[in-house]
Amino acid sequence: MTHLPKWPLVLLGLWLCSGFYLIAANQQGVVRRFGRAQPAVVPSGLHYDLPWPCVRVDRVNVQELRTLTVGVAAVDSLDPSGFLRPAGLDRVGEFLTGDKNLLNLQVNLQYRVADPLPWLTGHEAPEVRLRLLAESRIAEVVGLCGVDYVHPLGLDELRQWLSRDLAREVAAAGLGVELEEATIAAVWPPIEVKAAFLDVSNARAERDKLIEQQRSLAEQQVTATRAKARQLLDQAQGERQRQIELAAGSADRFRALLAALDQQATSGNTSRDTIRARAMQRLFLESLTTLWPRLGRTLVVETDQPLDLRLFPAATPPRSEGAEPATRQ
Repeated sequence: MTHLPKWPLVLLGLWLCSGFYLIAANQQGVVRRFGRAQPAVVPSGLHYDLPWPCVRVDRVNVQELRTLTVGVAAVDSLDPSGFLRPAGLDRVGEFLTGDKNLLNLQVNLQYRVADPLPWLTGHEAPEVRLRLLAESRIAEVVGLCGVDYVHPLGLDELRQWLSRDLAREVAAAGLGVELEEATIAAVWPPIEVKAAFLDVSNARAERDKLIEQQRSLAEQQVTATRAKARQLLDQAQGERQRQIELAAGSADRFRALLAALDQQATSGNTSRDTIRARAMQRLFLESLTTLWPRLGRTLVVETDQPLDLRLFPAATPPRSEGAEPATRQ
């Protein structure tokens, strides 16, 4: 009996075993049978299909955060001397603003491959398509803005605007990509006008400094004025309380005097009107004693003019010309 060799069976077994393939936990696979991609995406795990070379498996990390840079770094950071800089590098990443100024932008796109099938089979160069789509949208957005908005006043709003619009357009393009964020890494003017932009930036910084100083001074003055007003209000409240207390004391003394007069009129033989008249006369003399020192003044009297020396002249109608003044007894 003739024994068949075993090595062809071993080779056949090894060839059949080549149909096993493993997809990692953070990956998804796309199977190509005889060069044609299958519509179903293969999840993670151990799988079997036709052996090599009938089947090829492409694995894509769907959890990896990728970065795509639109534009280049600032020219000064690449080569300050400019001797070894390639020709035309200054024009890479230039965008025209809405007020007809040129600015260089470097935008970093953070994205993740959400669907491997359109990413691998939908386009020949998906990253190039994503770059062109981003450049087109950036040019459109920058063209709607002024140079002062892009450099540097509205960078945060511009970044949010780009992130929202690019995410919507990338999803509509069918690249199988999910855009996480668009970050404006750098904005700088062309070399020819860099000095002018620097002067504008310095002037803007000086303006902001002066505004901040004046705002601080205004706050200090407002605080000082409020403190002064509060002090005056406290003084007025104190003076008001003092006047109220003085008036209350005077009223109490007057009421006590009236009570004493009533008691004296009740207990004595003198009439009430006589006692009240005497009390009023005494109060009048006390008032004169207080007021008279304050009335000291110098009078210049003309000899041909009448002189009224009354302290409290009566409200009498004006005399006619030639009338003699009334004589006080």
